[in-house]
Amino acid sequence: MPMKCKMREIPFERIIAITRDILSVQDLEPALESIAHAVQEIYKFKYVTIVAADASGEDMMRRVMLGWSEDIVAERKYERIVRSEIVKILDPACEIVENGFFIPAERELEWAKSIYAGEAPREAPREAPDRWHERDVLIFVLPDNKGDMLAYISADEPLDGKIPTLETLTSMQLFVNLIGLAVAHAYAHVAEVTRRRLLEASQARLRHEATHDTLTGLPNRSLFGERLVAKLAHARMHVDGVSAVLFVDLDEFKSINDSLGHVAGDVMLGKIAERMRTAVGPTDFVARLGGDEFAVLVDERVSREDIELVVNDIAEAIARPMEIEEQTIYSTASIGIATIDPGVETIEAVLRNADTAMYFAKSNGRARHAFFSHDMHLKAARRLTLTSQLRAAVEREEFAVVYQPIVCLADERIVGFEALVRWNNPVTGEVMPSEFIPMAEDIGTIVAIGRFVFVESCRMLALWRGLSPERNLRMHLNLSAQEVLRPDLDAFVMENLARFGLRARDITLELTETAILRSGSAATQALERLQATGVAIAIDDFGTGYSSLRYLDQFPVATLKIDRSFVGSESGALGSLPIVRMMIQLAESFGLSVVAEGVETAAQANTLHELGCVHAQGYFFHRPLRPEAIRALLTEAVALSA
Repeated sequence: MPMKCKMREIPFERIIAITRDILSVQDLEPALESIAHAVQEIYKFKYVTIVAADASGEDMMRRVMLGWSEDIVAERKYERIVRSEIVKILDPACEIVENGFFIPAERELEWAKSIYAGEAPREAPREAPDRWHERDVLIFVLPDNKGDMLAYISADEPLDGKIPTLETLTSMQLFVNLIGLAVAHAYAHVAEVTRRRLLEASQARLRHEATHDTLTGLPNRSLFGERLVAKLAHARMHVDGVSAVLFVDLDEFKSINDSLGHVAGDVMLGKIAERMRTAVGPTDFVARLGGDEFAVLVDERVSREDIELVVNDIAEAIARPMEIEEQTIYSTASIGIATIDPGVETIEAVLRNADTAMYFAKSNGRARHAFFSHDMHLKAARRLTLTSQLRAAVEREEFAVVYQPIVCLADERIVGFEALVRWNNPVTGEVMPSEFIPMAEDIGTIVAIGRFVFVESCRMLALWRGLSPERNLRMHLNLSAQEVLRPDLDAFVMENLARFGLRARDITLELTETAILRSGSAATQALERLQATGVAIAIDDFGTGYSSLRYLDQFPVATLKIDRSFVGSESGALGSLPIVRMMIQLAESFGLSVVAEGVETAAQANTLHELGCVHAQGYFFHRPLRPEAIRALLTEAVALSA
């Protein structure tokens, strides 16, 4: 096919302008449009199309369409084009310059994605050998370094109606190179943007991992500290209300971990974290400090009472039963509250105060909350001292056991004893169980203390039964949740019963409702093993825990001990007569015996007897006594009965 038209002269300034356009924009389309307009204007084509792959190099689409109506452009621009559809029409015989293809109308051409379907039939004669036919196709391909198609430019219908000369087609390759520059620049920008985004995402991920707890997704101690710094700085500039830091520590979480395993413990922590999120306000900030400790920054409430409402919501959310591994688990938390005074307090002081208040709440019985007060510092210092001394107290034999008699209400005859541990601290003096037992549970010495008490109590019971064999005296011993979960508990019990010549029915092991329920199925299995030995199981402080009647039938319980809070009153009368009556009737319906605790007056003893309660203990009958006092008491009773 003759190509005799004179080569168009390419203005150097135009090339510089196009290059400037390419390098000054970050998007590919504007750069390609600049190239397409130059081709259209310099070479006088009616239609110019540029197709290019996206940054991934996978899909190709029309990026520029010059000369067509707006309807066609709207319909066909950005249409996806498969490389194979283009490659199959590029017959090597039609390559007139390097990567430049002129496909005359006389060649068979079927291209589904073509927009060059002219109206003239393919067999329509060409007007002259050098005249452009409506079915002619001109394509310049931009290959990548592997030879795969990266882009192409197609020009159609020269305005002079003539087929471009070979020299003209050769010069058009310059614009193919400019397309390469535009594509490379755009790809480089996309790569840089992608790199920057990946870097930012990686930094954000690392930042999140560094400032958030992986188990619960909550902010960690570090981020909580940052938020508290910002809060204090804001509070010093704006007095908007009352803010506070809460320290939330789960009660007896170790028992749950020991009974159900760490996986279940982790699930529980995740559930509690989610409950805490929903229990606080939208501007409050919840974090996990580690282990079973959480912190909350309560933001700008009107009053201290409003802070306490948030605390109650958190406590109630944590206390709701949760199902884990087909077990119903109960939990409570001790919460310390430190209100923020930005004028005088540092971050360290606020955190220390909240922590101190939390330990104060825990030492007062758990499942409680306490606002920080400055006298707590002295108590915190005492706690720290006692905790360090407690670790060595067992080896130093600083513990002693006292025994409170349990009597028959009908004749006040002694039928048994409850063993109560005392700590004779050589530095501070006697320490009461309400103070050191929670510490012992926290630091893991409670099992050693409990076993010391068990051995000593069995030793004393064997001696006292020898003094008064006709009484069939029983010993009641308290067990913590950690002791219950020890797999060798039943073997330990049987070993010491045999050691001191006691029968299993001589021993009653007391557990609180809370200790049983928190330990879940492991407690059930442990109690069943204990029951198999023949020892009796009693529920201590009945009515003060979860008061779930289900476990009275589920667990092998023999005795209910009515808590002193239902027995005592300022007037000396029975404190909660309807509740006590209901408890006694409930025990009778389950075939359980009852022991009332904390009896301090004759009126209380008489009313309990009238209600059908058989056994009781309290200061009205006897205070906790040392072994020598018990021996004297039993000796006297034997002498009187002789």
